[in-house]
Amino acid sequence: MRLVVTGAGGGLGRAFLAQVPAHHDVHAFAHDALDVGNHDAVMRTIPLLEPDAILHLAAFTSVDGCELDPARAARDNALGTQHVALAARACGAMLLHVSTDYVFDGTKGAPYDELDEPAPLSVYGRSKLAAERFVRDLLPEHVIVRTGYVFGAGDDYVSTAIDALRRGETIGGIRDQIGSPTFVQDLAARILPLLLIRRYGTYHVAGPEPASWFEVLSLARSVGALAGAVEPQEAAALARPAPRPADSSLASVYLAELGIEPLPALDDAVARSLAMGASAA
Repeated sequence: MRLVVTGAGGGLGRAFLAQVPAHHDVHAFAHDALDVGNHDAVMRTIPLLEPDAILHLAAFTSVDGCELDPARAARDNALGTQHVALAARACGAMLLHVSTDYVFDGTKGAPYDELDEPAPLSVYGRSKLAAERFVRDLLPEHVIVRTGYVFGAGDDYVSTAIDALRRGETIGGIRDQIGSPTFVQDLAARILPLLLIRRYGTYHVAGPEPASWFEVLSLARSVGALAGAVEPQEAAALARPAPRPADSSLASVYLAELGIEPLPALDDAVARSLAMGASAA
């Protein structure tokens, strides 16, 4: 299968490319090679490759950055996805688009499943919801994957915090906001199988256990016997520009019926993330 991957330089893009089977013909584009916010560049590049499928992993993922620069959020996340969907339609390709738990407002009091209505709080969440709508409107042959609290790519919040714990430093972890911590390798391993079954629609693919970043880092410290300390933080004390949902954890009412293997438990994912980080050090 001929695949085009956008956002190949990001954490999920790197994890996907590291494990995609070699028999696929993969054309991977980092941001400097293809700016998805540039409609002409997308249309000049992707359709000529005649891909069977496009994995759209590119996004402006800085939640506070989006809040401070809503024009860029709209360009990169919403219109960028529109451009990729139009390119997919032009060449008859399937499209997999990665979205976010931040399309929800966090007031449900339980994990959100695919039947829940989005209600984003932030510019980031609104731009990603707009991207979902472009995909649905423009291309029937699509899969939208909602995920959240992704860690383990090496340059994300958890990875850098674990490195600090290894050095014996004290780090902070927010304890009053909850999501579904998702090890990036586990997410990457399920992207292509979910697309290849051609059961088009919107699916939640995330870790099975709701937790805060404080809980994740405390678990990493315990499992890895790390020398540093984890201090609890309150979200309001950080005075960040963008509002976040108090509980954006995800669940799926569909994946089990599709034959997609559930993601491993959080302690297993954290242990493997620690092992990767130790080997890279």
